[in-house]
Amino acid sequence: MKKIGIITIHSDLNYGAFLQAFALTTFLNNNSYYTRIIDYRKIPNSPRIYKFPKNIIYKIYNLPRLSRYRRFIAPLLSNERYNSLEELQSFNEEFDILISGSDQIWNPVCGGLNRINPAYFLAFASKDKYKKISYGSSVGSYIYDENEKKQVRKWLNEYSHISTRESSGAIQLESIINKPVKVVLDPTLLLNKDGWLQYASSVKIKSNYVLVYYIDELDEVVSYARIIADKLGLKVALITNMAKRHPKVDINIPHCGPAQFLWLFANATYIVTNSFHGTAFAVNFNKDFVSVIKRNSPQRAQTLLKNVGLYERLLTNIDELDNIPLNVDFKEANIKLDILRNDSISYLLNSIEH
Repeated sequence: MKKIGIITIHSDLNYGAFLQAFALTTFLNNNSYYTRIIDYRKIPNSPRIYKFPKNIIYKIYNLPRLSRYRRFIAPLLSNERYNSLEELQSFNEEFDILISGSDQIWNPVCGGLNRINPAYFLAFASKDKYKKISYGSSVGSYIYDENEKKQVRKWLNEYSHISTRESSGAIQLESIINKPVKVVLDPTLLLNKDGWLQYASSVKIKSNYVLVYYIDELDEVVSYARIIADKLGLKVALITNMAKRHPKVDINIPHCGPAQFLWLFANATYIVTNSFHGTAFAVNFNKDFVSVIKRNSPQRAQTLLKNVGLYERLLTNIDELDNIPLNVDFKEANIKLDILRNDSISYLLNSIEH
């Protein structure tokens, strides 16, 4: 049995980052590879900085969520924990193959160092001991400068197979390394709905609801949800880490771990999100949805929606709600998603075996 180590963003309290790490590891374990996440704890991308006593209150309030995150991922972590690049230099774990990805690990803004993080390019590992592969490693919307390109070229030349999540990222990387770069699905889409639901845990919520999952610009996303909820006679439910309820929200849902997140998506009547992973789960679970994302923002949601034929669900202006049907026809999208899923799976397994 081949042993695989994955390095990715897995320790931030972010549902999308967390679940993509879980998905890739779980998919490979399910396909008879011994797979673990290399437990490298980078500095969080956007740590919340509060002054005393608010910092203490925030930490205490979020303890239940943190505990749920840790229990969910713990069985998939490597034996050793690495808290810095320096500690990674002694890496000598018994893996045959190392995979970097997915998520924006190749975006310096997200790597925890405010510069390119060599860890996510597997620079700490000997090419003579480990085969190196990337799966869905993303640069986001970042454009490398000339010095960064030299670094990236050096590290990626040690990889046998390279893939990314967005078409724009593939174009940039191909120009740097002069090799083909495969565009693949985000790991969360390697598992279908049934594959995910075995890991879901129920939440006590009595009403049918429009689920809001946001990254930023909460007021805008909630405004979309409020209009849809009023049309359909539903409540607006918000996944939040805030105790105070938004005036347009009916139900606050705090302390959600990944298992509760999955249940809320699976049981929502409608989903409104400005998150890529929120969009991905809505598509994967065949939920009526709108994705509130500016068309000049990072390309990951646009790439997915174009590829499955649902680009009209991407809205940039609240007035556009009047121009689309509230319900989504997933018949053609499911066919296209299955083709993309099978293609991504084929790439991944072929990369490991050849």
